[in-house]
Amino acid sequence: MRKLLAILFAFAFLSSCTPKVNLPEGAPPYVKTEELLEKIQAGSMDFQTLVLKGKGRFQDSKQKQSFRFEMRIAKDSLIWIDIADPILGLKVARGQINAQETSYYNRLDRTFSSGSSQALAQKIGFQFDFKPLMAILSANRIQWDMPWYQSYQPGHYALVNFPQDSSQALPAAGSPLIEQHFDPSSYRAINYKISRPTEGQNLFVSLENYQDFENLSFPQKVHLEYRDQSELVIDLEFTKVEIDQKLSFPFRIPKGYEAI
Repeated sequence: MRKLLAILFAFAFLSSCTPKVNLPEGAPPYVKTEELLEKIQAGSMDFQTLVLKGKGRFQDSKQKQSFRFEMRIAKDSLIWIDIADPILGLKVARGQINAQETSYYNRLDRTFSSGSSQALAQKIGFQFDFKPLMAILSANRIQWDMPWYQSYQPGHYALVNFPQDSSQALPAAGSPLIEQHFDPSSYRAINYKISRPTEGQNLFVSLENYQDFENLSFPQKVHLEYRDQSELVIDLEFTKVEIDQKLSFPFRIPKGYEAI
């Protein structure tokens, strides 16, 4: 009897310490947010440089365009991309972006643009931020310095930067609302949702079909949808992924090109 009472008491004590969280059907097991962040960090890809090569497709309300690309990334500092014709492999355009500036030139019409990233975003109507862009292209967690909360979802873990109840703080004024979802076994990112409700802008990114690229787990495909008054879709399919190679980032706007 004493043993039975001890077991029942212990069970009751453990049950009373279990967080009172109403999980939706199909949600993975509950973990504290701090523990989830640690697991995601442990599963993230650590790199100093990253090379992505493959093919892609761009589509908006006016056109569809296929292309080949090579992307070179220096962690937290620079994204460099070279675009080529999908059939002949002729170089079409080259660009680079950091937290402050964006520059690119188009070899087909001999034009270029160079200036602040914010000014370019306003010009093309595509609002972006460097830190989320870096995280998405490396299939890692967006790590802005802001509170993160769990949003319980069927089939995966989700982190959001907006409050789940009235006692929690709202994101800083001007910050986008962010959702990022993670596989419950690998803790790798599977999709992101970034929205700016007052501007009517929404970005959805899906990372699909993780593959082994020379012992490096990385999504084979990225699907991006951006919506405001219109819709833009970009699909990337990676054929080669390398990390920590010694890289160069050649970029020089040719003479005689016209600014736009």
